[in-house]
Amino acid sequence: MVAEAIVFLDEKGGVAKTTTTKLISQDLNSRDYKVCAIDMDGQCNFTMASGIPIDTEKNIYTVLRKESDAIDSIVSTDSGDVLPGSPMMKNWEAESAGLKDSMIRLGNRLETINEFYDFTLFDTPPFLGTSTSSTLLANKRVFVVIPTTPSDFGVMGVIDTIEDVEAIKDSYGIFGVDIQIAGIVITQVNRGSSLSRKSIKQKEAREAVKRIEKIAEKHGTRVFDQYLYVNQQYIDFVAKRENVFTSTKYDIPKKEIRRVTDELLEVIEKGK
Repeated sequence: MVAEAIVFLDEKGGVAKTTTTKLISQDLNSRDYKVCAIDMDGQCNFTMASGIPIDTEKNIYTVLRKESDAIDSIVSTDSGDVLPGSPMMKNWEAESAGLKDSMIRLGNRLETINEFYDFTLFDTPPFLGTSTSSTLLANKRVFVVIPTTPSDFGVMGVIDTIEDVEAIKDSYGIFGVDIQIAGIVITQVNRGSSLSRKSIKQKEAREAVKRIEKIAEKHGTRVFDQYLYVNQQYIDFVAKRENVFTSTKYDIPKKEIRRVTDELLEVIEKGK
């Protein structure tokens, strides 16, 4: 078994990236896949949402600094395994600048755990520094998921993210990593009167999604059919640090993320 890497990436913040990563991690785990989520963001939102203290002694920062091994730094949760983040990751950009292996160190440090998992998921910070860009070289095959909102800011975030992913793919092709943009997940959508998976209330949001669809087509990727709609259940499951697949209180995010995961697994299977 060799893990497939899934990187959740958007250079715009506030797009429910951590929420999407968390839900897909829970869903894959509920399907009996072996999953390890890695929190690359110095804000440690994924770590906190997993009920793990952000001052945990062993974490992704100590792994990158070679102060701990990845296999010894993983914490087991009811949503799958987690390699915790650290607030010190905010310093990693400066620290890694002088390292010859800055872009490939992450992949090298995680190589020992790949054989234990079906999937490694990366929750990244909302900017393209070393901590983000190195996730794109963290395995032999990497699938990028771009969560975004249906807005002008969301459109610009998608454009910037796709262009930068493609630039890294071109610049580091020598490493033989297969980087694929699996697709774009539209989040925080206000539902319209229709009950379809693509119902959107505001005209401006509908127009933004059309622009995102054209961008996706231009770059050979897709917008996932299932949107993630605005609902209090999304806020509650994160705040209460609960698993939507073991609780009876979160039927809406459970249903929506299942459809997203189904699409994602289909893309990954085709990309093998």
